[in-house]
Amino acid sequence: MTTVTMANVSLSYGTRPALRDVSLVVPSGSLVAILGPSGCGKTSLLMALAGLVSVNGGTVTVGSRELSSEHHRIPPEQRGVGWVPQSASLFPHLSVGDNIGFALPKGRRRNERVDELAYLVGLEGFLNRSPGQLSGGQAQRVALARALAPKPDVLLLDEPFGALDSVLRHSLARDVARILRDQETTAILVTHDREEALDLADFVAVMDRGRIVQVGTPREVYESPATPWVASFVGDTVELSGVWRDDALNCSLCGSKDFCGPAENRLGCTGHVICALGDVAATSQVGEPRDGDQVRVVVRPEWLVPSQQGITAKVETVAYAGHDALVEFSLAGHSERVRARIAAPFLPAVGQDFSLALRHPALVFPAVDGAAALP
Repeated sequence: MTTVTMANVSLSYGTRPALRDVSLVVPSGSLVAILGPSGCGKTSLLMALAGLVSVNGGTVTVGSRELSSEHHRIPPEQRGVGWVPQSASLFPHLSVGDNIGFALPKGRRRNERVDELAYLVGLEGFLNRSPGQLSGGQAQRVALARALAPKPDVLLLDEPFGALDSVLRHSLARDVARILRDQETTAILVTHDREEALDLADFVAVMDRGRIVQVGTPREVYESPATPWVASFVGDTVELSGVWRDDALNCSLCGSKDFCGPAENRLGCTGHVICALGDVAATSQVGEPRDGDQVRVVVRPEWLVPSQQGITAKVETVAYAGHDALVEFSLAGHSERVRARIAAPFLPAVGQDFSLALRHPALVFPAVDGAAALP
């Protein structure tokens, strides 16, 4: 198992910056997802790790070996880095077994390793088949086995499930994550699929315009996003304007007269905010606002639940999704609307009045989002 460290890495293609002062630590044996929109630098980050491009500044280290710096680059084939691309890219003239063992010297140990990996990825009966006889999911399993064959120090996965249908994608992705953990492989997965990142990874690094803007566990990134943009990128959000209050108040969540900070429970309320949802418990994500400050309020639709003690809202639309529905509500006296995920047994009808309450502290950000000023 090997730790991967990127320290202040910059990379440009001509005059166009691809990576801007990127720092990231991938703990040994962990799976880290690099999550971000198209063109944000995710694949460039993998290419810098693999040695396929030269960095303009900073260092890339795997274990105790420095692989890249501004004046030094170890060739890709000497890095001990495996790569699984989006398309399996199998050699069509070779059998499945020969594809898996392509990077290994011939001999008995090669055959044993191929058999071991074929069993690991669930293809032990496919070794003599040609790539043309495989489904998309089977081909990706072969690509994974081929990348694992030489026992790389770190495995890079560049959106390897993107070309598969949704059912197969989720099933294969979970199988791959299980295999990597069983093998204690240090791995970095690039994806633009937020559900994939949150479901599979030990840690998520969110990228935007060449920079890593937040790193944390899936729960940390989802429940305590660093910016409103991160909040909306990793999950659905409702954004409202509000006024911060820091005077004592019975907490709308636990009933305490003191704010329920981390020492008391996991809610982490540090104040309350007056907004279209009423006077609700809140936590500031950036600094400490002053009493009376205008703020930006962010909540998740699933944090709004049916409650007789809540505010009354009118149902405007219902988007049914089987297990639940995304329901849009208008609020009397407010132009802002909110959306809530309501479980199927409790679905209201359009036009109906419905009582809602917030079961999680609202996230509060400065009224002007500094992240929008990124160059």
